[in-house]
Amino acid sequence: MSKILDAMDNTNYGGAIRGAGLLDLTQGGVNGNIPVIGKIGKDGKNYEAWVSNHAYVSQDVIAVVMKTPLFFDFLPNPEKWKKTWKALFEVHPISITGLNSGLTVETEEEELGGTGEFQETIRDVKKARTTLTIEVKEKMNKSIQKFIDYIIRYGQKDYITKKPLVSDFISDINAIAGGYTPDYYTGTVLFIEPDITRKAVVDAWFSTQIFFKGNGDRTGKRQLASGGEGLTLSLSLASITLSTDKVFDLAEKLLPTLTTIKTIGSDIELSEADIAPDLKE
Repeated sequence: MSKILDAMDNTNYGGAIRGAGLLDLTQGGVNGNIPVIGKIGKDGKNYEAWVSNHAYVSQDVIAVVMKTPLFFDFLPNPEKWKKTWKALFEVHPISITGLNSGLTVETEEEELGGTGEFQETIRDVKKARTTLTIEVKEKMNKSIQKFIDYIIRYGQKDYITKKPLVSDFISDINAIAGGYTPDYYTGTVLFIEPDITRKAVVDAWFSTQIFFKGNGDRTGKRQLASGGEGLTLSLSLASITLSTDKVFDLAEKLLPTLTTIKTIGSDIELSEADIAPDLKE
């Protein structure tokens, strides 16, 4: 027993990854651990560092909205628009895919004589691109599609007038600092993958300049031979996504505050009073 307690001593923790120490069992064979040979401790002594070889099992990513589009501030009832946009990312998605921080090493090859072997020299290292997609179950009266319809037409560009309709609520161009820059129609979301205890950050992505590239297939049909059916929307988004040490630091600060699903006082539905009427000729 004393050997186990000694092994669990904080001074014997090894293999620190992002500041979270892994249990250093100086005597192996416990709970399927594997050895890392040749660890040198702070005291200069040689330790047999042991790290857990337990299989990695991914956990559901937590989405945290950091910023909503600024054009909401020019619309009637801006707080409701912000809460709805926040709920669309944090509460309603049944899946969020496309987050990527994989690295690819590009090399220059040189054939070694006639051996069939090649010498490779590092040319560049690139991060795989993140292409965000969220899936949500449509709500009553197609409220999600209609909400994103307003987001696109009022914040990004109307398909008829070829301008963001929020511009009709902006009396002075100086109110937007002389230019309708991306921060007016985009948002920022931090995505955190926690460990099973939800106390450690396994991975994190900071996606900024997010905007919708469509509101899904808004179609209709008549099929008398069968009943109605539900609709799952697959929504593609544009974004610039980073996964750096600074992103991890931010995620580690926020994760302890995300103990439960937050209650948001707005569903994906807006009353007519909250939506500005379309332009009339």
